[in-house]
This record gives sequence, C-alpha cells and structure tokens, in this order.
Amino acid sequence: MAIYEELLAWANRLPPWRQDALRRLCVQGEWDDADLSEILDLAKQHQGLDSALAPAPQPIPFDRDHFPAEATQDAAVVLTSLHTLVNVGKIPNNQTLEFQPQGLTIAYGGNGTGKSGYARVLKQACRARSPGTVHANAYDPNFSQLTPSATIDFELNGTPDQAPWSGQRGQVSRHELRGIRVFDDDCARHYLQSREAATFQPAALTHLQQLANGLSQALSPRLQAEVTGLTVDVTPFNVIPADTDAGRAVHPINATTNLARAHALAELTVEEQAELARLPQEISEADPTAKATLLDNTATRVDELVNAIGNAASVVSDAAIDTVQSAHRRLQDAEEAERAASALLQAEDTTQLLPGTGQGPWALLFNAARKYSTGTAYPEQAFPVTSGGAQCVLCQQELKPEAKDRMQRFDRYVRDTTSEAAQAARNAWQKHVRDAGQVTVTFTLSPVMADSLRGRIETLPDDIRTFQEDLLTRLEWLRTAIVNGDWQDRPRYRGTNPAASMRLIADNLRAEATALRANLNATALAAKRLRLKELDARRLLSEHIDSIALVVGNLGRKLKLQRCLEDIGDTRPITLFAGQLAKTYISEALAGRMNNELRKLDLYHIRAEVSSTGNAGSVRLGIRLSGSRLDPHLVLSEAEQRMCALAYFFAELDQSGSSSGIVFDDPVSSLDHNHRTAVARRIVEESSSRQVIVFTHDAVFFGELTTLCGDAGPEPSIKSISYRADGPGYIDAGLPYDMRRHRERINQHRADHQRIAANFNNPPGDEERLTIRNSYDDLRVTIEVGIEDTILNKTVVRFRDNISVGRLNGVMIVQDEEYREVQRLHDKCCRNVRAHSHAAGQQRAVTQPAELLQDIEAVNALFQGISRRRN
Repeated sequence: MAIYEELLAWANRLPPWRQDALRRLCVQGEWDDADLSEILDLAKQHQGLDSALAPAPQPIPFDRDHFPAEATQDAAVVLTSLHTLVNVGKIPNNQTLEFQPQGLTIAYGGNGTGKSGYARVLKQACRARSPGTVHANAYDPNFSQLTPSATIDFELNGTPDQAPWSGQRGQVSRHELRGIRVFDDDCARHYLQSREAATFQPAALTHLQQLANGLSQALSPRLQAEVTGLTVDVTPFNVIPADTDAGRAVHPINATTNLARAHALAELTVEEQAELARLPQEISEADPTAKATLLDNTATRVDELVNAIGNAASVVSDAAIDTVQSAHRRLQDAEEAERAASALLQAEDTTQLLPGTGQGPWALLFNAARKYSTGTAYPEQAFPVTSGGAQCVLCQQELKPEAKDRMQRFDRYVRDTTSEAAQAARNAWQKHVRDAGQVTVTFTLSPVMADSLRGRIETLPDDIRTFQEDLLTRLEWLRTAIVNGDWQDRPRYRGTNPAASMRLIADNLRAEATALRANLNATALAAKRLRLKELDARRLLSEHIDSIALVVGNLGRKLKLQRCLEDIGDTRPITLFAGQLAKTYISEALAGRMNNELRKLDLYHIRAEVSSTGNAGSVRLGIRLSGSRLDPHLVLSEAEQRMCALAYFFAELDQSGSSSGIVFDDPVSSLDHNHRTAVARRIVEESSSRQVIVFTHDAVFFGELTTLCGDAGPEPSIKSISYRADGPGYIDAGLPYDMRRHRERINQHRADHQRIAANFNNPPGDEERLTIRNSYDDLRVTIEVGIEDTILNKTVVRFRDNISVGRLNGVMIVQDEEYREVQRLHDKCCRNVRAHSHAAGQQRAVTQPAELLQDIEAVNALFQGISRRRN
C-alpha cells in the first residue's frame, strides 16, 4: 500500500529504537507493558545506557515485512483452513476449520464453545487494527510456559501454501497472511479514532500518532520517575577541602569527574596511614601554643580544685570547731546567769510566779508585748504603760497597783544585761546549728584530673580522697556534738592537706607553658600542617569515594536520561509527516466511499467529510449529523458508532482495490435487529466478490446471513463449533444440530437409532426409557422444522425476523391424509417426550427401537411426499 511505502522511506531516518516501536505497532496493533519496557530500554541504549533487561533487547529496524499490508489487486490471498491448534485455550489440536475460497463461510458457535479461540488466531496472524492476545489454557499448571501455535493453509493467486503461526513474542506471521483483513469488537474501537470527535483515519496515521503522542505519554512519566529517584546530592562531599589534591580531583562533582584519579588519591599506603596517625602529635610538639594553652587550662582547673578543697576544709577546721564549741560554752554560761536572775526576780515577788518566768521563752513573750505596746496599743508612750487606767497588753484588763508594780519589775529585769546576754547567746547558737546542718565538705575529683595529678605525684589522688573522707568524718562528729554537747574525741586528720602540693603542681604547669611558648619553629610547623591537611583530605575522600562514584554515575545517567526524555518528547517531525500523509490519503474520494457504505448500512442521517483537526495540519475523516446542533459523539448511540466503524472498514477495503479475503468476528455484537439486517446484507453482498468469513454466536444474525445468501443464490459454507465433554473447539460441517433442516435431522435420527438399538435391553429400564424419550423429543422438533421447510416453503423460519414473501407461491395446501399423518406423528412424539407428565397408573410401555425407526421413516416419507407434490 502506497502510504506504507512512504512511511518506510521516511522511517529510515528514525532512530533504531523508534523504528522498533513502529514495527511492533504495525505487527501487533498496540503495545503492552512488556513492549513499552523493551522500547524504553532500547531508547536508553540509544543514549549510551546499559540495558536493564536480560537478555538485552536489540532493535529490529522497520521494513517491508512489517507492513500491516493487504494483498494488492495482483495478489489475492484467501484462507483455506486453520488447523493443528496447540495451546490455544483448551481447543484440541486435531480439529480443522475449513473455509471456502470464494463466498461466505459462517462459523457458528455459542458462548464458551471455543469460537473466539479460532478468531483470535486469525486476528494475530492476519491484519487487524487490534490483534489482541492469544492465551494458552488458563487452567494448565504450566500456563506461563505454554506458547500458542497453529497452522494456516491459504492460497495466493490460486496457488496453495501453508504458514505456521506462533504466539511467541516477537514472531511475525507470513506477509501474505496479513493481506486478510479482520474486523471485531476491539477493531471497531480502533477504527473510531476519537470518540469525542467521531473521526476515522488510516491505520498508518494512527500508528504515527501513537508513535508520537502515545509513546511520549507512556514513557515520559517512567523516565521522569527514574530521574527523580537518582541520588545526585553533592553537599555531603563538601567536607573534602577544595584546596587540596583530593578536593581538586573531585570538585566540582559532575558527570565528567575523573573517578580514576579520585580512586588513586583515595588509596593511602601503609606508610601514609602511619604518617597520618603520627603527624598530629608531631604538630602538637612543633607547635607549643596549643600544648601551652592546655597546660594553662590544666593549672586553672587545679586551682579551682584547691579552692574547693580549701572551702570544704574551712568548714570543719579546728578553728571552726573551736568557734562552735565556744559558742556552746557561752550559751551555757549565759543561760546559767539568766536562771540566777530569774530566781532573784521570783524571790522579790510575794506571789509565786509561773515556772520559767524570767527565762528564754518568757523573755521573748515579754519583749513581744513591749513591741505591741509601743507600736500599736500605746504608741509614743514608754513601756510599760501603768498610769491613767492603762490595761495590760496581754490580758487587756485594767492594771491594779500590784500588777503595775510587777510589770515595772519585769521591765527592769528584762532590761538587765543578764537577760539580753542570754538571748544573744541563744541567737548565736541557733545560727551555728543551722550552718552545721546546711554546710557540705564534698568536692569532685574527675578521672581526668586524677590521672593528670598522678602523673605529677603518684600518691596525690589517693591523698585527696583520704582527706575528703576525713572532712566528712569531722563534719558528722561536729553535728553529733552540737546535738548532745559532747565535745570530746575530736577526729584527727590521717594526713596533711593536699592543697599545698596541688598549688605547687599548678605553678609548675604555668612555668612549663611559659617555657613552651618561648620555643616555636614556624616553618617546620607550616609544612607539617599542610601535609596533614592533604593526608586528611585523602582520608575523607577514601571514606566517601564509593558514594562519590555513585553520585557521579547517577549524574551521568541523569544526563543521558534527560537526553532520552528529549528524544522521546521530540515528536514534531512525526506530527508534521503524519499531517502530510493525511492530506494525501484522507481524500474526498475516501469520504465518498464511506458515505456509500453508510447508505448501504441504512445510516442515511450520517455523513462523512474531510476536516482538519488543527493539530499541525493533521487531517481526519469525520462524521456529521444533518441538522444536529450537538457534536456527533453526544448524539450517536454505541451501535451507530460501531456501524460507522464498519462503514469505514468497507470504505478502506474498497479504496485498497484488494480482492483478498476478510474476516468478521461477531460484527453485530450489541446491535439491534435493524442494524443486524443491514450488516448481514452488506456482508452477503461483499461475499459475492471475495472470500468472507464470519464468526458469530448470534442465532438471529446467522439466520439473516443464511436467508440472504439463499435469496442471492450462492450457498454459504457453514461450520458449527461446539463444546463437548472433553472441552470446547470441536468443529462439525453444517449447521448445529438444533438449527439443521429436516433432511439433515432425519439422517441424524437414523444414526441415533442404530446406536440405541445396539445398546437396548429388554425388559427396558430407566436408561432405555430416557433414551427413547430423548429421541422422540428430537423427532418432534424435526416435524416442526419439516413444516417450515416443506409446507410453509421456508416463508417463516425461526431465528429470522421477517417473512419471505417471495416464497409464498411454494406454500403447500395440506391434504387431509397429510394432515392426519402430521397430527398422528406429532401426538405420538408428545406422548413419549419428557416434557409431558403422564399418569403413573397408565404403566405406559417403553417404545421399542424398531417402532422408533418406523416413526422416523414415516416422518421422512411424509415430507418427501409433500415436496414431490410441489415439484
């Protein structure tokens, strides 16, 4: 076909991966997920990426053998048989489906009979816009390992030939076979290119559209997801100084980073590793600044510990304990004096005073009364106030003379130094008690400090711990002495205070720091620091080299993937070429052919016309509804759109000029009876000039085809596909038994009779009774079919929605004896069939096989006689 010749010439300029994608489209009609994965892998290989599949796919260039081409006017291809089906569903491999090379072949089979298995093989081997997939037996445990195959016999210009077909991935059927066009439900959807626009276009243009937009839409998200998933973050490697050999070898990290040099620098020899470990110590020795600072800091920490020890020791020093003990002694002496003064106070009073009067708590009470009197009760008056009806500030009763005298004596007593001294001693003692309960003598000697001090004086850490234990012992003794007043057996120190030794160590540390700072070689130190920086950078590089290599690889892969994205997205040349082809091959002539087909299919309200889609000048064949204010897809039913697809199929067929065979698989699925009739009429018309094969499960459609063939003259070849006990896919010549005419059924009755007679037992049992009843059930149907065939001359036929008026002249008038014979035979069948219930008391005998044969022959003789009378 010329359009594919142009496509081939242009496709040679495509990259190999896109040619391979075009090849798959032309051979398979579509891509599945496995195809898309392989096409994407080929596109990546084209950009220098390694294949991710095993084995790696290789692109197959698009050439003439991959055309979904049809036979030309000079090369007519017809199918003669399809046989030796292996692993095609559950169809047995010993069945042969034969086709007559000219006219109509009808393969009739109900749902689940295996009919679609045969049709799918032809879709794969021949030319279909949607070839689909041929599956193996889904119930086989080794399903995934099974490869469907078959053998197809055909004729090319009358010369017999044979072609094996295999469902193995990538297999291409014989070029000649793809001259046979196939139409089914899936193909109908492909013919209708855009439901929204209701447009049609040649398969080559559809392939180009898929090659551009379809491939980009399918592959771009996959590529983008892969790009997004790549690790390309280089910030973790900034720890490698850029001003070192290692840094200069990798920075800036990109797809062209020299990994060989980076790997070489990342390898440290044994000597270099030892040098890297040694240099920090050498630098520390060569640069005394850091070490001197460390010594100063250590001396400071020693001073801090000395201060802590000194503060702790001062709490329980002999002087501190002596102070507390002296305070206790002063308290005792003051309180003794206070008690003597109290006794004197009580002796002066004629009345016995309360116990404790004049002593501690009482003095506190009296002083509180003084404060209340001068501050609130009698402000600006000297305490005690005893004149002018004054009241006692405690009991608030008027003071009598003797009470006034007692108050004045109490005041003189309290003002006496003895009482004040006792109170002062008590206050001082309470402070010592509080302080002793709150103070601590603990301090912290860290392990680091202990090691440092041990390096100077080996026993010093132990001396410090011993001294701390002595402080804790003395503090506990002091608290006990405060409670019980026993100041005997004061604990002694087991050693001397370590503070003096520690101060000496601090002084030595500072002296050493001063000496170090005076000894500095700047040139040697700079060289060692530079060497350490280089070695440390190489160490960092060795730690990150694997991650750097991964990122460098990912950056390179990302660059190639982005080029691949650009390659896949560069669809403009394809779109422009498709537009050029559309202007050439979607012509007014094609629109005219489609309009002729629409009229043949009784779709007078639909018209095809050429229109531009506005997509880079692309041209398509669209449909228009006369007088409609809505777009066609909003008005046309699913059945009407399917009919439009059929019209386009026939229009393309007519335009090609091919006389090769065509195949239809259930072309009237979802159509009503009016559309069925139109499609049947168009198929029968086409069968007058070429081979037409129809697979159908629709009994009404089957009836339409056979009737229209009978009216037109040539008889169709009829094959029945049935499901038997062993499974589906069994083929018989002629109609299914239930649809056969009465002559064919008589032959079947005779064969059934022979089988029954050979196995019949007397006396008959239930099995014999059931067999005879089934036979009479079938015989009754034969009588009814015979009435249609002979008496009514097929004017009225089941599974046909019209009456053949032209056959009325052959309708026979039934004579009385014929009527009585029909009635007799029909009644006898009714008495024997299972559908009729019989009284149990009748004890009806089972009809013998000989009598059954007589009835069969009587039916045959009846209708033969009527037929002879017509002739």
